[in-house]
Amino acid sequence: MPVSVRRIGSAEAVRSGSIIIQAYAEPPWEERWSIENATARLEELTGTPGYVGFAAVDGEALIGFVFALPHTTAHGSGLHISEIAILPQYQRMGIGSALLLQVEQEALKNNNRQIWLVSRRVGGVADYYSANGYHQSETLRVYIKRLHGEIAPQHS
Repeated sequence: MPVSVRRIGSAEAVRSGSIIIQAYAEPPWEERWSIENATARLEELTGTPGYVGFAAVDGEALIGFVFALPHTTAHGSGLHISEIAILPQYQRMGIGSALLLQVEQEALKNNNRQIWLVSRRVGGVADYYSANGYHQSETLRVYIKRLHGEIAPQHS
């Protein structure tokens, strides 16, 4: 049976944390997600008002998904692709591109002006997004700060 793309609701999404675990365990990510963290991530996404979610299904089996959240800037409304994950055995078959296309069509339907995401700067993932029409920002970078230690006391 061919793979199809359809909307995904929050209850179904929250039950699919194993897709994050399997997809991100592979290179280039090599991340070790717990089912608790994966479930919490999906709850965050589907709990955001206005989220857009699509599932890739093979028959009845959920094999991947994409979630985008509303994001308004000075340029107007847009969508932030916050998560896209495909089971490893289904990667490199055009499924991710089909999911991205669904998000793009939804964005156009809602008069969104842009779609953006955060990902790797080089390598296969960067090439994948470039092949799907995305380009790297010349001006923006992602900044991260790992927090360690205890919470400082509040002064009143």
